[in-house]
Amino acid sequence: MNNIFEYKGYYQDFLDSIEVNLTIPYKLADKISLDIDYKRFVNYFVDAAEEYQIKDYKPRPFHPAADMLQAVCLKELGYCKENTTERNIGLNSIDNTTLKNMIGTDNFKLLGLDPKTCLVRMLEYNPGTGIPLHTDSFNAFKSKYGEDGRRITRYFVAVSPWDWGHLLQVHDNVITHWKAGDAYEIPEGIYHLSNNFGIAPKYTLTVTGFVDE
Repeated sequence: MNNIFEYKGYYQDFLDSIEVNLTIPYKLADKISLDIDYKRFVNYFVDAAEEYQIKDYKPRPFHPAADMLQAVCLKELGYCKENTTERNIGLNSIDNTTLKNMIGTDNFKLLGLDPKTCLVRMLEYNPGTGIPLHTDSFNAFKSKYGEDGRRITRYFVAVSPWDWGHLLQVHDNVITHWKAGDAYEIPEGIYHLSNNFGIAPKYTLTVTGFVDE
């Protein structure tokens, strides 16, 4: 029988098979600090957004095979509707355009992304919920803007200031104590998670776009 302290289940087997090793450090790109009015974003999200999507992390048959396997492994570990549900906006054109305008041209220049071909979503995680260990394949972005050979990347942008129990982990980098507007790059293929184990909602943006290189 495997020692419980050595064997972490099917997900660990999968990570081992693709040589993702938490003991090998990943150098996080420098933080970018954007100038945003977090109260304006939260007020728009709560009071004025056109359309909310409510979802939890689970296997979806239209996802790539690797994403499906991640979700199946997470479900086997106990992640479910009760602890992974999020509310988000931005997939429809009205909210996406509004969020881009609220971010502003100068902030997009700091990120090195063209707002005309960016997908911006705003996410709400209430206490006790979060998105577990995963990688992003940028499916929603690619279905909207396609692929033209340029590198695609994603930024986590803090909207609400850091509070009790709010955290982001990008590979071996555990990030806390952020300020509203702090942005961290999470490139395609890099494993990460983001959770709220605190007492106040956690609001963030994901900004996905073609890198201006």
